[in-house]
Amino acid sequence: MRTSFLIGSAVIGAASAYKATTTHYYDGQEGACGCGSSSGGFPWQLGIGNGVYTAAGSQAFFDTAGASWCGAGCGKCYKLTSTGEAPCSTCGTGGVAGQSIIVMVTNLCPYNGNQQWCPNVGDTNQYGYSYHFDIMAQNQVFGDNVVVDFEPIACPGQAVADWGTCQCNGIQETDTTPVLGDDTSLPPPASSSSKPAASSAKPVTSSAKPVTSSAKPAASSTPPSTCGQQQQTLYGQCGGIGWTGPSVCQAPATCKAQNQWYSQCLN
Repeated sequence: MRTSFLIGSAVIGAASAYKATTTHYYDGQEGACGCGSSSGGFPWQLGIGNGVYTAAGSQAFFDTAGASWCGAGCGKCYKLTSTGEAPCSTCGTGGVAGQSIIVMVTNLCPYNGNQQWCPNVGDTNQYGYSYHFDIMAQNQVFGDNVVVDFEPIACPGQAVADWGTCQCNGIQETDTTPVLGDDTSLPPPASSSSKPAASSAKPVTSSAKPVTSSAKPAASSTPPSTCGQQQQTLYGQCGGIGWTGPSVCQAPATCKAQNQWYSQCLN
């Protein structure tokens, strides 16, 4: 398909499951990937097919360079598998472990206004997780704010067809999104017998189409000395603001900056 999916296919081939928090929302709007019009979102956003949904992704899923309209992550799909647990004993009741769904990113869950759940790129939310999906649904899908294992996958055929009707199809940003490094998310806590109310948090997205910079930071072409240093594997994180892990990549990969928050080992 398009450039962003070709980038995503490299991640699909290399990534294993990572953890993310989830919530659900419904606002009836087109969302930041343009899947609708000014009068509202396309009906399929409430459910593409059996077990296939749409979601607002945190910034790391929507666009690692910070775009808020037509991000590079628009139209990408993920398989979510429930761990059965909520991220804390007072913020949900979890769900049935092992259940899976597929979501396609059609909206942004921005940090501003959603700090509890949706972190900035390279940061974590209130519960220690780097990634978040806000699933579009009027009711719970497969759990109450359940923590999930997720992995990028190829979108099912109907999702591909639906994505083709969105305004951002073919014109989304082209920075590498997502970038998945070492997963430092905390394991979900032990389940609680209490059943607090489900979160009704929903993303606040702008209908404006801001101009985003396409400039990319220069990537280093000279690998640093590897003597006595721990080395990062291919596609792993190797730098960025606040990064304290390995900064040297295993040959033949080199550490290439994706943005100020994230550098990745790439060939």
